[in-house]
Amino acid sequence: MRRGTPLTYLLTVGILVVSGLLGIWGFRGSPLLDTADAKVFARPGWTEGMATPSSYPAYRLAPDGTAIPVGRAVLLDGDRVEMRLFPDLETISYADSRVVLLETDVKALWSLVPGASKDEIAGLGERLIGVMRDRFVAMVGQPAFVTDYRMPLQAIVEDAYVRMWQDPKMHLIGRTVREMFDQSDGERLAAAVLPVAIPKLRRAVFEMVVPSWDAMHDLVVEGKLDTRPLERAAAEVLIDPEVHRLIMRHLFDIAEDERAWRVGAMMADSFLDALLADPRLEPLVDRMLGDPRFARELRTLESELSAMSMAVFSRIVERNNGRPDTLAVRVIRYILLNRRRLVALVVKEGSPAARELSRYQPLIEIRS
Repeated sequence: MRRGTPLTYLLTVGILVVSGLLGIWGFRGSPLLDTADAKVFARPGWTEGMATPSSYPAYRLAPDGTAIPVGRAVLLDGDRVEMRLFPDLETISYADSRVVLLETDVKALWSLVPGASKDEIAGLGERLIGVMRDRFVAMVGQPAFVTDYRMPLQAIVEDAYVRMWQDPKMHLIGRTVREMFDQSDGERLAAAVLPVAIPKLRRAVFEMVVPSWDAMHDLVVEGKLDTRPLERAAAEVLIDPEVHRLIMRHLFDIAEDERAWRVGAMMADSFLDALLADPRLEPLVDRMLGDPRFARELRTLESELSAMSMAVFSRIVERNNGRPDTLAVRVIRYILLNRRRLVALVVKEGSPAARELSRYQPLIEIRS
């Protein structure tokens, strides 16, 4: 066996020493700088089971949402978290700030997106819904779909929907859904939609009460009331772009509630499980996607979905400087790797970041 040279051994020892120093630096800061500004906080109960001691990065969010590294958060024994700021950052302090601890999951990723980017994503969502609606209408309006696919696909979806609600766990979410759509949320949405809907409904009611010989004959002889004006008004309200925008904004507000993620995940899982369990679905979809009669609509839909997906991803990851945000990329990386990690944020009170992160409870300082 060939032995290494003295230079090889020296390089190996040097790499080990540097790695050890970097590990110490990651936990305690640079030994060449002054002592970092450190505080000890009570460790949240949901971090139970995570290894200690373990070190995680800490950030401050700039007004545009860009994450700036400012220190480290160390989980310690005894239900403690030590926050240690880098000593060379004179502009960063705990004054007028609170410290929050986030787990690197989808909820944290969405909370890190600035409000302006969320509004742009809502606009992209509206456009995506419009594109999917147009392509879907174009496909289902073709005779080929009506004759070959409509009835089988409708039967599969209806059966999956029935089986979804037969799942015992679906009975547990009824109360949660009612709490999310409580009276205050309903009144807020109604107050926003009514100015758009009332003129259309008023015109429909006027058409219904204006007498005509045909309407009087139907009402007196057959007891029928012509409700077609009301139906047309309701349809106009549902397709009104302003109503779509208001509903989309309301849904994004509801999405800030952590329960919405759990309910949505449970419903989606149950429906997809029921849908994919149907042996009729896969051969029907394969036949439909390979049907040359739908090729043009499917190509258009594919290109639009690809462009919008990239646009949404850029809104989530990029900030005003046009560059990927380091914290957003870190969170996405751990989501894809399915690794449970934490990040700490020093959030200035009254800042845009404080509003976006209002769902997270601040850490409680332990004073000695």
